[in-house]
Amino acid sequence: MKAISIPPQSAAVTALPEFADHRTARALFGLSRSHLYNLAGERKIRSVSIRKPGALKGRRLFDCASIREFIAAQAE
Repeated sequence: MKAISIPPQSAAVTALPEFADHRTARALFGLSRSHLYNLAGERKIRSVSIRKPGALKGRRLFDCASIREFIAAQAE
């Protein structure tokens, strides 16, 4: 029996992430870091800060669905 050789393939991610940091959000939606923070501050998009208890700094993540909703509303 002859073995079939299949070249390795990379796993492609086709779905958008649920949350993204500012770098990923910029790559996906073209919005700058400052614009994302301003929109979150104005409560036009949702974001969450992930940090350890008692820590002053953490990781800010932006909700991709709320960014899509904001962009769609601007197109109307």
